[in-house]
Amino acid sequence: MQIQIASPEDLEFIEGAYARAQAFMQANGNATQWPDGYPDRIDAEEDIARGHCFLVSDDEGPLAVFSFAPGQDETYAKIVGAWHSEAEYHVIHRMAAVRGRGVARAIFSFAAKHADYLRCDTHEDNAPMRRALTSFGFKECGTIRAANGTERVAYDWIKETLHGGTTASPTTR
Repeated sequence: MQIQIASPEDLEFIEGAYARAQAFMQANGNATQWPDGYPDRIDAEEDIARGHCFLVSDDEGPLAVFSFAPGQDETYAKIVGAWHSEAEYHVIHRMAAVRGRGVARAIFSFAAKHADYLRCDTHEDNAPMRRALTSFGFKECGTIRAANGTERVAYDWIKETLHGGTTASPTTR
């Protein structure tokens, strides 16, 4: 799998990926995570303009989209619980895959190569995402409120320093 920054030419794929993810969540007991057409084309256009929208691709073409951006994310300003660090962080948002296995791990590995501290959130009913986060090493921190007022389970991940000053990768944990 390859990960590259998205461009306006990718908007049709991104919109389709969001729609597919929304339908999957609704069909699998998570009907309220992305309500009312969120995310949409405008969200994708803003992420692309800021250089925060990325595509995951393989030999057959694009298979997933996600947003990866440096914090300070206002959604994370208030938490019921506690973050494991107050260091500068990057956030992962709006992950949506249309096919493939190991996509979440590829996204998290990419993010971990570019940041020492990551934050992410998901709906309590999003069991696949919660499993993927935990499997990679994200730790549950508490709950936050999304911009639309709904509650989300908050997670963070901190790159560990090994003896000798090298950092641990997800594969060395």
